[in-house]
This record gives sequence, C-alpha cells and structure tokens, in this order.
Amino acid sequence: MDLPPTRNGGVQAWLHHDEDAEVYVNGVLALKTRGWVSGYDAFPLSSAASKALKAGKNIIAIHCHQTGGGQYIDFGLVNVENN
Repeated sequence: MDLPPTRNGGVQAWLHHDEDAEVYVNGVLALKTRGWVSGYDAFPLSSAASKALKAGKNIIAIHCHQTGGGQYIDFGLVNVENN
C-alpha cells in the first residue's frame, strides 16, 4: 500500500469484517479484533504499528477467521485529524 505523508493527526484502520481479524503493518501487529461489524468502523493502530508505517510503500497482511455464516473483510487506512 502506498501511503502519502500524514497531516495533522494519525492514521487509523478502516475495517469491515466478519469475523475475527488480525491486521499487520510491515510485519508488526497493528490491531486484533473479535466478532463482526455490520458496517465500516475506524480502529486505532497499535503504537508499534503506527511507528512502522512510513510514507511510500507499506506491506499490509490480514488474517480473518470465520466460524459460520457470511464471510468478508475489507480494509483501508484513513487519516484522522485532531481538532
């Protein structure tokens, strides 16, 4: 994933998933969430993953575990501005 320089805030995960998910950024665990969500939501990244993010190319790896019913995962990064 190509990431532009961030401005006035921090980067968070933008995630819609069914079911448990783990997201890694440049080999560092960024977040771990259980269950499912019915829509997109912002999730804070771990401090280690925030430090591992850099402008330019980043490697994102995702593991999603599903036990029944529908299955999906969609991930992005959003810049959250602090007012």
